Amino acid sequence: MTLGLLPALGGGLRELASSGQVARLVDGYMRPYAAAFDRLLYFSYHAEALTEFTDDPLLLERARVLGPHRPMSRARRAVTLAWTHAPELRQCAVLRVFQVTGVIPALIANARFGVPYVTTYGFWYGRLSRPGPKRLVKAAVERVGLRRAAAVIATTPELQARAAALNARVELIPNGVDTARFAPAGERRGPDGLRRVLYVGRFSPEKNLPALLRAAALLRGRLPFALVLVGAGPLEAALRDEARRTGVPVEFPGVVDQRDLPAAYAAADAFVLASFTEGHPKVLLEAMAAGVPCVASDCAGNRSLVADGATGLLFDARRPAALAACLERVLTDETLAASLAKAARELVVARYDLAALVAREIALLRTVARDGAPAGR
Repeated sequence: MTLGLLPALGGGLRELASSGQVARLVDGYMRPYAAAFDRLLYFSYHAEALTEFTDDPLLLERARVLGPHRPMSRARRAVTLAWTHAPELRQCAVLRVFQVTGVIPALIANARFGVPYVTTYGFWYGRLSRPGPKRLVKAAVERVGLRRAAAVIATTPELQARAAALNARVELIPNGVDTARFAPAGERRGPDGLRRVLYVGRFSPEKNLPALLRAAALLRGRLPFALVLVGAGPLEAALRDEARRTGVPVEFPGVVDQRDLPAAYAAADAFVLASFTEGHPKVLLEAMAAGVPCVASDCAGNRSLVADGATGLLFDARRPAALAACLERVLTDETLAASLAKAARELVVARYDLAALVAREIALLRTVARDGAPAGR
C-alpha cells in the first residue's frame, strides 16, 4: 500500500530544514509511516533528495522524494503536480496533506484519479489572511479542501467544530511532541548565573516579540536574566536594534535543528510565547514536555494547552507589563515554577505524546485507504 505525502503550499524538506523542523517530520511522522505502509511518496515543491535529511535505512528503502523537474512558482507547482506526477499519484492508496493550504494537488488528484485524501486543519487560514483577493482565494481553497476530504484531522476543538460544518468525518488529533526527546533536565542555571527566558519560532509580526523585549526592559535591573531567541525571520534586525537600545541582554543563536532543541530547553528557566494568535503551538508542547515553566499569551491556541496557574501562566498579549509580571513570578518563585512545570509535563505525556497520536493517524489513513480508494488499490 502506497501513501502519498503533500506538504503545505510551497513546502518541502529543505524548507522545513531552514526552520529547524525537518527532524520532526522525518523522525516523528515519516519513520512511523514507513513502518505502516509499503511505500511513501513525498511530493515536494523543491528539487531535493531524502538522503540530504536522513540516513534511516527503512526510510531510504521505502520512501522517495519527488520534486519539480525545473524551477517554477509554488502556485504553478500546485496546479501542475497532478499531471507531472500522474503515474505516481495513481499508485497512492491515500494522500496525506499536511496543511489545508497544500490541498490543491490533492483536489486535482482526487478529481482525476479518485485518490482519497486526508488533510490537517491546524489553522483558520481564511480568517487570518489580510483582506483582499488572496484572502478570498485562501478561504475558497480551505472550504473546498475540507469539504472534499475523505477525512479531516483537526488539531483543536475550535477547528474541529468549524470543519464539522463542512465534512462529516473530522477526527480531533492534536499536535504532539516526542516526550522522550523533550524531557526535563536537571540544573538549569548557566555558568554565568543568569536565568534564561527562551523563545523558539519565527521572528514575524504575529509572534509579538517587541512586546517581549519591552517586558524584559521593565525587569532589567531587578532580575539577572537574558532572553534567548531561537529562530530567524524578517524582524531580526529590528529586534537586535531594540535590544541594543534598551540594554536588555539577548542571545540570538539562530535556527536550531529540532534534534538539538532539547539542549536549548534544558538551559531555560522559563519559556515564553507572546503571540497574538496561535493554532496549536508545537513549541509550547515541546517546552511543556521538557519541564520548562511556560508563560503564554491568552489566545485560543495557547489556552488549549495552558490552564492559567496550573500548567503555565497566561497574559494579555497587548500588555507588556502583564508579561513582565508573569515572568517575574516564574523566575522568583521556585515552588510555583516547579509546580507549573510538573503539571505541564504530566498533561503532555498523558494527552500529546507524538507516537500515540501518529498511531491514531495511521489507523485513520489505513481505514481511508481501504474504504475510500478506487477498486484495485
